[in-house]
Amino acid sequence: MTTEHQATQEEKAYWRLLDEIWEKLSEQARAVFREAQSAAYATHLVHNYCFQWHIEYDEAMDKMRLAAVELTDHEHKLLAKLWRAALVAAAAVDSEDFETLAGYRVYRGDLHQYYRMTSGMIERTLQERRLAEHQKEFDHRDQEWFPEIPL
Repeated sequence: MTTEHQATQEEKAYWRLLDEIWEKLSEQARAVFREAQSAAYATHLVHNYCFQWHIEYDEAMDKMRLAAVELTDHEHKLLAKLWRAALVAAAAVDSEDFETLAGYRVYRGDLHQYYRMTSGMIERTLQERRLAEHQKEFDHRDQEWFPEIPL
């Protein structure tokens, strides 16, 4: 019997993908990923830290939004691959397993939550970025279609 966490194939694929694309990411794209990963790590994998959701989560999301402004479409696609890979890794780990250790005072259920939170934060940031782009496009079209109408 082993006490060391045995990573699933999906978890291994997630980490391989991260290794493959890391050098292709700009500093802004890396910042988006790092903020999500750090917040998820502090929340779910550090047993002696109390993550303050109402402060730290919002701060991390703000930093991610600022970094996402500078992303290229290619980086957006690479981060989207990471978000989906993290989601698949989460699905491969039992979310209700708080009996099987995966590290020092960390359980497999904690790993599931770590991958889910990382995935969710990246997804939310990228979706907000796309919505902002579409809103700018829409506003620009409105100005062309409806020049100022005097009242």
